[in-house]
Amino acid sequence: MTSKTKPTDPYAKAGVNIEKGNELVESIKASVNATHDRRVLGGIGGFAGLFELGSKYKNPILVGCTDGVGTKVALSQAHNKTHLTGQDLVAMCVNDMVTCGAEPLFFLDYFAASKLKPKSTAQIVKGIANACKKK
Repeated sequence: MTSKTKPTDPYAKAGVNIEKGNELVESIKASVNATHDRRVLGGIGGFAGLFELGSKYKNPILVGCTDGVGTKVALSQAHNKTHLTGQDLVAMCVNDMVTCGAEPLFFLDYFAASKLKPKSTAQIVKGIANACKKK
């Protein structure tokens, strides 16, 4: 991400705020990095995640999934409990994964919002990170 946007920048015209995005990344970096072990290659901010399987698994099959929590985000915001939304999101994804007999190894990140609110979003991501550290 660049640190400054130009007034004619098509991203800015579409409502994207690069500064808020950078603010968010800085505020969640420690939480996200705390979920990594030696198998995670690279760090937050790239366009893809890298995970080294190693030799622990015989005939490995990677299973990836992502899910949403629907209207629970609006409810958590209304009751000032956005930190709990992240845990619920992880649970939804883990439930889908274990139905396939898979062991959760990493979390696919995707965050969509009509308007980026760095403080609220950071609370959700911290909840995701806390849930990912639980085994």
